[in-house]
Amino acid sequence: MRSLLDGVGQVYTNALFLGNLFEFLALEARVTDPPRPAAAPRTLQTGIRFQQVTFRYPGSERLALHDFSLTIPAGQVAALIGPNGAGKSTLIKLLCRLYDPDAGRIEVDGIDLRDLETAKLRRLIAVLFQQPVHYSATVADNIKLGSLTDAGRAEVEEAARAAGADGPVAHLPGGYDTLLGKWFAGGTELSVGEWQRIALARAFLRQAPILLLDEPTSAMDSWAEADWHERFRRLAAGRTVLIITHRFTTAMRADIIHVMVEGQIAESGSHPELVARGGLYARSWAAQMRGEAG
Repeated sequence: MRSLLDGVGQVYTNALFLGNLFEFLALEARVTDPPRPAAAPRTLQTGIRFQQVTFRYPGSERLALHDFSLTIPAGQVAALIGPNGAGKSTLIKLLCRLYDPDAGRIEVDGIDLRDLETAKLRRLIAVLFQQPVHYSATVADNIKLGSLTDAGRAEVEEAARAAGADGPVAHLPGGYDTLLGKWFAGGTELSVGEWQRIALARAFLRQAPILLLDEPTSAMDSWAEADWHERFRRLAAGRTVLIITHRFTTAMRADIIHVMVEGQIAESGSHPELVARGGLYARSWAAQMRGEAG
């Protein structure tokens, strides 16, 4: 009787799981390609534009963005800073077209993202989210997953050097052929900061005209961050870059800094301009400097 009841319990549990699975498989995509897609640009000529964008996440009553507007000219490195929940990461998700805005337009070189084929739009973008995926594969394969073409070993190693990942790789038992992760026997686990450098190398190898970085140095120590800053401007040359960061040391290296509060741009300018203005950015900068001095 006990075995029979255990079996019934397992059947019930599995039925609940299968119900969720079939419900998930039945979901229809909200982001779809247009019937007649516009030609996607190969490089950016004018830039990225958010025009009166309003957006709330599905199932939420709170607006993540409301009537939001921002222009990032082609070739510019723009930094976006602000408190948690201000809507910074939402901009990256909308640019990647993981969601469509409820109102307004997002344009690349004057073309609404909804008029582009999704796959071709995403080929224009290299993105690094705050928590990158850890692939249980070799170091070389982890980096090559970012390539739009079949990258060779020399290109993989160059991307690793550019992202500062070559140092940690040099200490691994098999170098670039070391299996990462613990899913398979013999795999080597990396620290959070080392995984972040591997993900950075993956983003740089992609060679896309738009580079989106969400807290790219959040898990790096001060020495690794300083080294990355020295390399960054060379890597960003010729690309349109949006960096989301809480670190002023990262933001101050951008061409322009946008301070975002409650889904709106509160201030914009270079680091010296914003400090001289004495606004929200200047107060936050002064508080951070006092904290470091203390």
